Amino acid sequence: MKCRRIVPGRCPVFEPRGRSLLRDRHFTGFSIKCPGTALIADASKQPAPPARGRGPFPGSTSRGHSARLPIRLELQISNRPLQPDGTIRVDFVITNVGTETITLPSSLDENGPSSDILTLWFTSDAINDAYFKDAASGQAVKIEIVPTCAELYGRSNDPHSFLLVAPNQSVKVHASSRVQLQSGTHTATAHAELLHILVRDSSASSELVGTADSEAVTMTLTATDPAPR
Repeated sequence: MKCRRIVPGRCPVFEPRGRSLLRDRHFTGFSIKCPGTALIADASKQPAPPARGRGPFPGSTSRGHSARLPIRLELQISNRPLQPDGTIRVDFVITNVGTETITLPSSLDENGPSSDILTLWFTSDAINDAYFKDAASGQAVKIEIVPTCAELYGRSNDPHSFLLVAPNQSVKVHASSRVQLQSGTHTATAHAELLHILVRDSSASSELVGTADSEAVTMTLTATDPAPR
């Protein structure tokens, strides 16, 4: 089988093999044979999905991962001017710290039923708070919604939408903050959540496979210089 490239000009992905270790069922995906860290997705222009209605995302300020998602998560943010819309580009680096190959969703295409969803985001004191006006009291109320940066989808009927990550191998997802950030020096912590979608009798529910959190990083953001008149 000829190699397939997930991102043009990046690391080739080779023939399907292996078994998913994140859930108790067989699955074939595609593995990367590439030195260093491979860019598996550029989600910097991916539209944000509707806000989740079941409450805030899980997340911790301490580095670590749950037992069923043996990854080390790193957040990379360069000290650079903010984009004109107040956002910034970020990179999420995922390293398999387990002893066996794991399977991760790798598609940006949200169309069609997904069997697995990997969500990446970060929390930071640089994120501008959002408020709405309560009609009854007239008071400003803070909107408690955690903005996400990227969603990667996997479909059980499409092996190209999954990626096998070998032990000690790292992959990178390029993304946007999607929300406006404040200039200055701030800290940020990355978070990851992997869900498995269960469909029974025409109804769908989600099962939490695992979560991971990065160490906090310090970033210095500067406002974009106004365009010359």
